[in-house]
Amino acid sequence: MTDNLAIWDRFADIDPAYTKPITGKSYKGTSPNPQYVIRCLTELFGPVGKGFGWEVLQEGFEPLGEEILHWCRIRFWTEDRANCFESYGQTKAYMKTKNGLMADEDAPKKSLTDAIVKAASHIGIAANIFLGRWDDQKYVQSVADDYREKDGGHEPERQSKADSRPIYTQLVSEMRKCRSKDDIRRWIADPEVKALRAKLPADWDANLRQSAADFGRDLPEEASDETVSAIQQTFPGSRVVAERRYGEELTV
Repeated sequence: MTDNLAIWDRFADIDPAYTKPITGKSYKGTSPNPQYVIRCLTELFGPVGKGFGWEVLQEGFEPLGEEILHWCRIRFWTEDRANCFESYGQTKAYMKTKNGLMADEDAPKKSLTDAIVKAASHIGIAANIFLGRWDDQKYVQSVADDYREKDGGHEPERQSKADSRPIYTQLVSEMRKCRSKDDIRRWIADPEVKALRAKLPADWDANLRQSAADFGRDLPEEASDETVSAIQQTFPGSRVVAERRYGEELTV
């Protein structure tokens, strides 16, 4: 008899090291790393395009009050292209911030990523996040402990708090030089930053991550001229203000 929950039971909880808290929204939660989700799918079905994949069926922009939403609909398949179902993704392409109305040039990419992650959750990957079980931090810690046990209990060697203080101060100083959400993302992903963070006490690293999330919440996205032009063509008469990385303001 086929075990219909085999995938669900195997991947409903993913490694918490490949997740991050949702910020900048009216709700809280946990977001799985999209590339890690692809890794899970690859482990299950084989390389993308061969064992699984997707096709964008439709996409567009939708007015949402003063804001503009980008959405896409995909056909997601596993093992055979006939074995498929549809999924939706969305993100704001034009949004309100404390600095004015901002355009996000990565909106189409983010909508596609959202649709893929949501499709993966429908077959069980990171499903417990969407079920709400990860709202319980004790549960998340138990999942993390299980993954570290599988890894042989390997944890990065962390320095004492006295030795960590100069590192923490340096990282905070560098973080506060960021001038956009893209700057924050690049800073977090920088290998040297990751190496320094790995030396911090766990609670200091968690505090640094939260500080970066809070600091970046109201920073502008970096919007290109092409993105602004595309939105204007779709919605004639719209006014886009995009604050650039070096303080240049683009008003259309």
